[in-house]
Amino acid sequence: MNAANEINTVFSILHDGTITAWSGDKSLLTLTIECLYLAERMDTSFDRFYVQLANIDNMEFDPWTNPVDIPAIIKTDFADIFKAELEILSAEVKNKLVVVSCMQHDPDFDYSGGNLTISCEAIKVFDQNKREMTIDQLMEICKSYWKEWSRK
Repeated sequence: MNAANEINTVFSILHDGTITAWSGDKSLLTLTIECLYLAERMDTSFDRFYVQLANIDNMEFDPWTNPVDIPAIIKTDFADIFKAELEILSAEVKNKLVVVSCMQHDPDFDYSGGNLTISCEAIKVFDQNKREMTIDQLMEICKSYWKEWSRK
């Protein structure tokens, strides 16, 4: 699996999770993604994952303005991108870039969400105790959750 497909898979699995914090820079960016319904399957006290993006080529956030007639200004500075907590809706690969559709619920911002575009060399996922997980392990947790949910 190439990096774009791995990034797409991780963000697709973590849909409904929320990016609540970030640290680092373009060489190594760590996102805190709160995703209780999956994290607690590893340990009932867990509520988040850490996602590391290495050697970022491109990251930008194209907001969905509210009201819609406000001109959208694409954000490229991490502090601006992650100023609002971003809830992950979906992800897809477009032209070798990953586009993550996000919502944000804070009425103090003039946008309701937007598209977070990501291109980087590699992605890693860690549990709340910062133990690295494979994408396959994350996928199994997700499949297990949805299989159980479908029985309800």
